[in-house]
Amino acid sequence: MAEIEFLLPTVQYGNVKVRATPEELGIDSAADAAAIGTAYAVYLNAFQQGFKRGAAIDVDIDPTPAVASPQAATQRLDENLKPRTVDEANEMAKQVIERELGATTAVEEYENEAAIQAAPWNSTVDASPKPWETGSAPVKVAEIDWS
Repeated sequence: MAEIEFLLPTVQYGNVKVRATPEELGIDSAADAAAIGTAYAVYLNAFQQGFKRGAAIDVDIDPTPAVASPQAATQRLDENLKPRTVDEANEMAKQVIERELGATTAVEEYENEAAIQAAPWNSTVDASPKPWETGSAPVKVAEIDWS
């Protein structure tokens, strides 16, 4: 079964993908390029009109953000619901770590702190400055024997 995918532009850097079979778009086959173009143009026109109409609707939202409490995160986790905020997602992840792995805290101390401090990105490099960095001329000039 052939499937056709349309990319409908919405706002800046936002797109909507539509996947449909030729039958769902009301055309005979995916081989008819003119029919696909017509179906896309009609679908795009209807989509843009609907988008403008929807964008004009005034929607009231609650301006107070949801507070991520451990109790709310536990309840949503127990009910297998998705988190509503990033803070709630972090709280749910912390609880999963504690439940599934048996950890007492979500972040454990490193066992070998000396090995971490000796990592290459924590050390300094002792390099002498290059001549172009100090502004001085090179010490030796190349000598060419023309004989």
